[in-house]
Amino acid sequence: MSKSDDLSSIKAYFIPLKLGSYQIETLKHGLEKAGGEACSDQVNANVILTALTSDTRIKRHLKNHNIPVVKVDWLKECLKKHEKIPMDSYQIQNFHSDTTTHSSSTVHPQQSHQPQQPSIRLVRTGEVLNRWYDTMPPDTMPSFDEEDEGSLKKDDTHRIAPDFINTKYECLRNTPLEARHNKKLVFLLRLMERQRYMDMQDKNALSYRHALAAIKAYPRKIRSADEAKQIVGIGKKISDLIRMYLETGTIPDAEDLLGDTKFRTLSLFNKVFGVGPSTASLWYAQGYRTLQDVLDRAKLAKAVKLGIELLPDLEQPMSRQDAKELIDIIGTEIKDVDSQAFATPVGGYRRGKKENGDLDIIISSRRLQHGTDLFLQNILHHLTGKGYVKHVLLISDKGTTSYGNHYSSSGADMEKLDTCFTAFLQPSTQTLRQVDFIVTSLDEYPYAVLGWTGSQQFVRSHREYAKKVIN
Repeated sequence: MSKSDDLSSIKAYFIPLKLGSYQIETLKHGLEKAGGEACSDQVNANVILTALTSDTRIKRHLKNHNIPVVKVDWLKECLKKHEKIPMDSYQIQNFHSDTTTHSSSTVHPQQSHQPQQPSIRLVRTGEVLNRWYDTMPPDTMPSFDEEDEGSLKKDDTHRIAPDFINTKYECLRNTPLEARHNKKLVFLLRLMERQRYMDMQDKNALSYRHALAAIKAYPRKIRSADEAKQIVGIGKKISDLIRMYLETGTIPDAEDLLGDTKFRTLSLFNKVFGVGPSTASLWYAQGYRTLQDVLDRAKLAKAVKLGIELLPDLEQPMSRQDAKELIDIIGTEIKDVDSQAFATPVGGYRRGKKENGDLDIIISSRRLQHGTDLFLQNILHHLTGKGYVKHVLLISDKGTTSYGNHYSSSGADMEKLDTCFTAFLQPSTQTLRQVDFIVTSLDEYPYAVLGWTGSQQFVRSHREYAKKVIN
């Protein structure tokens, strides 16, 4: 931040409720780095920052009613943009008894502020924890552009595309990152697959994944249910859904999920690190409808509580530019641990995804021909000391069994490697990102890159093909 737009005039007090200790410390560090001051009491502060949204709850924690109360996202945006932005749209209800209003965003201790209309911008810190789908409209159906395919003769609408590799082994054919044809159909069937997964119908969910992999790779628009039936991986039930889609333009059961409270709530719970469908379903059965409900009422293991507190950051999509920033930092820092170390990003980033929920990165060294010694622990110690790794979410040495549903790509198949899932601070945005470290010897390196690049279905089929065909 330059001298003219730094935060040197800011003396902030943080209301700790709904802000985890890690968030408060991160924000305090960012504020102080930008020239501001984090106050231990409200008397010396000239602004109060909070993640609370209820006026009643905020009032209970106010001792100084003469200063503005502002959403904590204001500070996050300042740190993200490296400038002091106007405060007006982030101010919460005026709690000062004086009704005089001011429009200036400059902070003064005796200033009172005009109440603000609710902003349409979601408050990152509080919104996800208080997201209650009973009160929210259905999710929006995306729009889909299909590639122009020209015309087909009538007989061709019942025949399989001649250039399609029709096999149950997905690893034997090219599959685009996103479907070029049948995009809406893929979207709807993916909803059905997700619903089966959340309901713990694993066999049914796998059937949908086989069908989805085939449809994504199919080189033209599917024209009939008869054509679909000929595709390996599409059984009668899914071909009937395809018939319905071709006749009506939708699959009602799938489209209904966009507004289904239970499905959306379970999917949200499932985003928490270490929480799978079983725990999500248990929370729902116990009457919890928001993550704040879970925090307030459930008896939680320390790791799960941390996972919920981290979610406001970890759920933020990571652009390729964001990921590149982290890759560059890691590539530089590991040289201080081992001058011959090198890092290779894998997972969705290596497959070319524009946005990712996390970053998978393989680390090896030219001196580690056969084993990894304490390489992972040394890297973690170094990155923690430099302030990048804020939390270790899960660490797994060779041979140990890992838990949870957050193995990016194919991590569940690679538990024999040294792995560590972390909350990693991205300096430019002050956002915590999930970075998964996989440490390998040179012997293991090429196989690790293949396995962790994914996708999950590709790796599953690759393993099955190796066992049943090659062996």
